[in-house]
Amino acid sequence: MAAPGPRHLATTDRHASGSRPNPNNGSIVLLLSLFLLLLVFFIVLNAQSVQTTHRVRTVLGSLERSFQTFFIDPRLRERTDPVASRAGTVFAVQRLEGVGNLFATAVAVAKVEAVTPGRLLEVRLPADELFVPGTADLRPDRQGLIDRVAASLLDSRPGERIELDALLAIGATAVPSQPPGPVVRAGALARALVADGAPAGSVTVGIERGDPGAVRLLFSLRLADEPRNGGRR
Repeated sequence: MAAPGPRHLATTDRHASGSRPNPNNGSIVLLLSLFLLLLVFFIVLNAQSVQTTHRVRTVLGSLERSFQTFFIDPRLRERTDPVASRAGTVFAVQRLEGVGNLFATAVAVAKVEAVTPGRLLEVRLPADELFVPGTADLRPDRQGLIDRVAASLLDSRPGERIELDALLAIGATAVPSQPPGPVVRAGALARALVADGAPAGSVTVGIERGDPGAVRLLFSLRLADEPRNGGRR
């Protein structure tokens, strides 16, 4: 009689191997469990971070009591405009800082100071950083800076406006300045900004005593109903 052993054993081995569990199933179950755990975590995190009107008003009220000079925009309190930037708010501070960063990036020697955060920003720089030396012509490599400053003056939110006072220094003595002089340069700067789109009513130029060849730019953020030239330095 022929021995059936080898064929029987081969058949048995095939059945045994076909009944084994897939070793990758455990990894898939583990990954699904991890994804479900992360989903639950983010759902809980989102639920905890949802701000209610009551909580917002409580925090704003606390800020007003703690900082008497800090102005809370009513649009922030009532959540009618979440990106309001009226004078004195945190958003206003960021907006004026953005204007200052234009000069800090474009002009390495510019000195930027927040005189009154959210209200008044001061930029100091040599006149030759804006004008071609010995002329009243703006430097061609500063045109991009002029464009961005004009855009900042034009982009006013409802209920507010940004104004610029450009002050060019003249010496303390009675000796006349070398041509073209600060008066001519101040006029050229104002015309360039207005021609670039800045509102004429938002640009003021003038002369002040100081180091000849110096320029001081004052950017003010004001409420729409606030009188012009109030509180300037």
